[in-house]
Amino acid sequence: MEIQQGYSRVAKSLHWLIALLIFSEYFIGITLDNTGWKWLHFQVGSVILILVLCRIIWRVTHTYPAMDSSLSRINKLMAHAGHHTLYLLMFLLPVSGLILVFTKGVPLDLLGIHFQPLMEPLNYHSRHTIKEIHEYMANGIFYLALLHALAAIGHQFIHKTPILSRMLPKSWSKFIE
Repeated sequence: MEIQQGYSRVAKSLHWLIALLIFSEYFIGITLDNTGWKWLHFQVGSVILILVLCRIIWRVTHTYPAMDSSLSRINKLMAHAGHHTLYLLMFLLPVSGLILVFTKGVPLDLLGIHFQPLMEPLNYHSRHTIKEIHEYMANGIFYLALLHALAAIGHQFIHKTPILSRMLPKSWSKFIE
């Protein structure tokens, strides 16, 4: 069996699109969330959830490159733990946002589809707890994604393992070698 050197175009596209949306959404959440633009935060979060589900399905149904054999066992373990945590947060964060919106008890529009209230509104304390969990997860995914990017850059340029180049478009390889 031939060892795959890089990720597929679909995997790369989903990776970078989701990364861009998550970083954008983080800043939308901390700057526009208390304004009349809160709907944008909700819509972008909904798109992220759909893309993450597509990415998980793609990941499960397609092959991907093996980890670099020069990585230590602890590095491989940390990479697996980091990726699994990122996937978990990429799923749970938008779900917790949906829970917040659906427990308001008001009609809502989700990507152009109108929904009637699904349940009675939750009390203030319950919604506040869910919102705090949502914010902790948002901070967690932001810093974990930042660490993920720094680790890839460090492996590429300090340890000279081509980890970053596997996820970048081939046309960018001349800039990182």
